[in-house]
Amino acid sequence: MVLVRSIFSIGVMALCFGSAIVHAATPQIELVGKVAIDGNRSDASGDAKPLEDGSPSDQFGGLSGIEYSGTGNRFLLLADRGAGDGQVNYHCRYHEADLILDQSTGKIAFELKTTRMLSTPTGEPLVGSNEAHEKCLNSATPHPTWTAFDPESVRLLPDSSLLISDEYGPHIVVVDQSGRISNEFTVPDKFRLRAADDGIFTKGVYSNRGLEGIAVTPSGSRMIALPQSPLIQDAVIENGYCIGLNCRCVVFDGNHNCIREIVYQLDNLASGTSEILAVDEDRFLVLERDSKAGREAKTKKIFLIDTRDASDVTQIESLPKTELPSSVTPARKSLFIDLLDPQFGVGGEHAHEKPEGLCWGPGLVDGRRTLWVCCDNDFEKSIQTEIYCFAIDGLDR
Repeated sequence: MVLVRSIFSIGVMALCFGSAIVHAATPQIELVGKVAIDGNRSDASGDAKPLEDGSPSDQFGGLSGIEYSGTGNRFLLLADRGAGDGQVNYHCRYHEADLILDQSTGKIAFELKTTRMLSTPTGEPLVGSNEAHEKCLNSATPHPTWTAFDPESVRLLPDSSLLISDEYGPHIVVVDQSGRISNEFTVPDKFRLRAADDGIFTKGVYSNRGLEGIAVTPSGSRMIALPQSPLIQDAVIENGYCIGLNCRCVVFDGNHNCIREIVYQLDNLASGTSEILAVDEDRFLVLERDSKAGREAKTKKIFLIDTRDASDVTQIESLPKTELPSSVTPARKSLFIDLLDPQFGVGGEHAHEKPEGLCWGPGLVDGRRTLWVCCDNDFEKSIQTEIYCFAIDGLDR
């Protein structure tokens, strides 16, 4: 695959969010295509043996990440930990598929080409088993050999390897195109998932709220990983939920070294992040959502953030649940796309619970950029996997 990197300049409406204000022009955004993939569809793995819950091993779905290959209509689609919410030994995988947009009909043709299994550097399967994860979590070894994996985001690197983030460790790994891990980033210890101490969680990412998104800037010199919700030390635990607004993002340089941490503030206490996508070297799109479907859904939004003036909070041990100290400036934030806006036709009773992945795609013949969104059906056969394509014009900075 050939990696195509373009620098996008995006302007958005001004939106006041605490002290974070962006003033710029309004882009023209149009939903130009969508596809709904049946929940009963099989993938291309050829492995149909039943899992522990009786579901087939080759069920297609659970899309947590999407990335454009840079060539033709070919995309990479990353599945998460599998059916049963971590209760089965699903072999984690990614797919290559052609997504062919027909602007005249607003339809996207889906053609699955290949399914590739993910494995450790020694070739052991990476599985979505929560039981395997618990064994690692409770190991006496600080960072034991692990096989449990919950893939959440995928990016293509210049050498055609893949960068994948995982919720369980959390981990950030480099994977070759066969699916085998070749390298791993060192994630700061404060982001690690830890076992409870006498039933009390005191620090690290909260269970199932790990690194949901990862972005690579066009130059490849910076990468940002974003957790689904604030770290435990930056929030409060209430009724089994980690509640707060201030999500730490960990920023890496091109050599995979952590160089700083910045704050992304959630829109409200009921939402979490699902993805982050680079626009240029300083600006990113963040997908934020609640966990409701249909007319109960309130937050399914894509925000534009600017990190240039964001404070480095590496040395701050704990952040408040909501308001930040005056000395801390979060990433500036403005609304880019509200997926529930009636003009797009994917809100209201049609609102999908889990928009999960974002990527830029091939440009249109009229010069507009395309932004692609994939939705996670949790491997539920009754729920379709949906993919949307937006055309975006007027992307002045």
